[in-house]
Amino acid sequence: MTHHNTKSDWFSPIESVSNLDLREFINVDAPMVVVRDPQLQRRDQHARAQLRSLPLFQVFDFNTVVHTDVWANRFQLVDYDHLASEGANADELTFPLLHVVTQEGIEEYAEEQLVRRLTERALEEGGTYVLVADTAAPKTPKYTKKPGKSIVDEFAEITPADYDHLSSVFLEKYLTSKIPVVDTRNVFFHSASTIHARQDAPADSIDALFDYTKAPSNSPVWEPARYFIESDLESVLENMSDRLREALRSWTERGDTQKVANNILEVLQVCDYDTEKLEAYRNQPARKR
Repeated sequence: MTHHNTKSDWFSPIESVSNLDLREFINVDAPMVVVRDPQLQRRDQHARAQLRSLPLFQVFDFNTVVHTDVWANRFQLVDYDHLASEGANADELTFPLLHVVTQEGIEEYAEEQLVRRLTERALEEGGTYVLVADTAAPKTPKYTKKPGKSIVDEFAEITPADYDHLSSVFLEKYLTSKIPVVDTRNVFFHSASTIHARQDAPADSIDALFDYTKAPSNSPVWEPARYFIESDLESVLENMSDRLREALRSWTERGDTQKVANNILEVLQVCDYDTEKLEAYRNQPARKR
């Protein structure tokens, strides 16, 4: 699997985030970072926002993401290369690499060997491996001689970090979002809010962002609609409204996602599920939509 640039740089209208480097952002020249995301939960719970960290790391050019197929949806809020952790071969993967996992996934769903080997490779090769987990101290008990010791304890080169802290720093330093951070820490929505606010478009809630009759033409909210068309989801998804609503839950922490799903489907219907028509509609002045 080769690493490539983002298919669509949804964050490009925000000049302050262009060409950012993760190691400079966290102020540590580390080959591996373990990021605790408290939003991640056990698989048998009604999980939400398991993928909320992906947009932040995509800004830093992490476009290949390993995570369980359980969290995979045909619809993606941002376009990334998903590699299922089930069956992934650590020796075939390339860095930089983002891996989202839970301790339960490591120990009970066969991700332990994957995490361990990727950790070893990152430290040996100096590649950048970001492990987002539900703990700041993920353990690989089959490989660690001392019981209870985490990989962060074991390898001094690993830098621990916290997603809530990283997202707060990012929002404060680079964005001027109108959405309360208590509503979401997904920087995709805050980036969209920043762009909307600059152009006096609705910017103070996730629902407001997806009013396509008022969204600026350079807003990131057009990208999910474009992705839907380019992935030909109309022909493969039954009960599209329900499926879209459920998929959006993987990116949002709270609230009903039905209105956003309806708005996406509405603009797709207006544009006959056609990319060229969507682009033409997108580039019309809002007053003419």
